[in-house]
Amino acid sequence: MSDTIRVLIVGREALFRKGLKSILDTDSSIEVVGMAASADEGYLIADDEMPDVVLVGTTLTDAPNVSAASQFRTRFPAIATIVVSPQESEDELFAAIRAGASAYCAQDVAEERIISLIRRTKNGEWVINEQLLEKPYVASRVLEQFRSSSDSLGPTQAYAPLTDRELQILKLVSEGKTNAAIGYELGISAQTVKNHVTSILRKLAVNDRTQAVVMALKRGWLSIDDDVKV
Repeated sequence: MSDTIRVLIVGREALFRKGLKSILDTDSSIEVVGMAASADEGYLIADDEMPDVVLVGTTLTDAPNVSAASQFRTRFPAIATIVVSPQESEDELFAAIRAGASAYCAQDVAEERIISLIRRTKNGEWVINEQLLEKPYVASRVLEQFRSSSDSLGPTQAYAPLTDRELQILKLVSEGKTNAAIGYELGISAQTVKNHVTSILRKLAVNDRTQAVVMALKRGWLSIDDDVKV
C-alpha cells in the first residue's frame, strides 16, 4: 500500500467535500485521509495524517481565496497543494502561483483531470507551470513581478526561505553526503533527512538535490567557499 496517494480535502461546502471524495473513492490508488470544513481543522488533520496532497477550496470562512493554500505551503511544504476554485479566473491563477500551489483548477474539473493532477503533483510535478504558459496575461504579470523584485519571487511561498535545519541539511547535501550519512552526523534517521530534502525541493520548486544546491548558491544561502560537490 506504499503506492497509495493520501489526500486531504479542505472546503467550506459539504457538497464540495463529498463530491470530491466520491470521485476519488473510485480510484483504488487514492485514499482520502480526511475532510475539513475550515482551514484550522485542515491544519490539524494535516498534522496528524501528513497526506501527500491537499485539495483546498477558495471559499473557506477562516481563510478565503488562496490564504489557506498559502498557509499549507508554509506549514507543510512537503505536501503538494492543489487549489480548487468555484470558477477559474486569471487573477486567481496568479494568486495560486504566488501561494506556491502545485496546480489550480475549477470545481467542475473532469474526474480524470483531478485524478491526474493528484498523481502528478504527488510525484513532485508543478502542473501550474503548464497552466501559466497557457495564460499569456498571467505569465506577463509573473515576469513583471520577477523583474521588479530584487529577490525574484521572494514574497511567494514557492520560494519561501529554508529553515535552519533545512539549510544545515542542504549544506551536507552539497558536500556529497547521502541521507544515511547526514542522518548519522545529525543524530536523526535517514527517513527524516529524506523528508527534509523533499521539503527543500518543494520550497525551491526544483526537481533534484543538485538543482537545490545551485539555487541556494545563487541566492546566497550557501557559500562557494563551502565544500560544495555538485
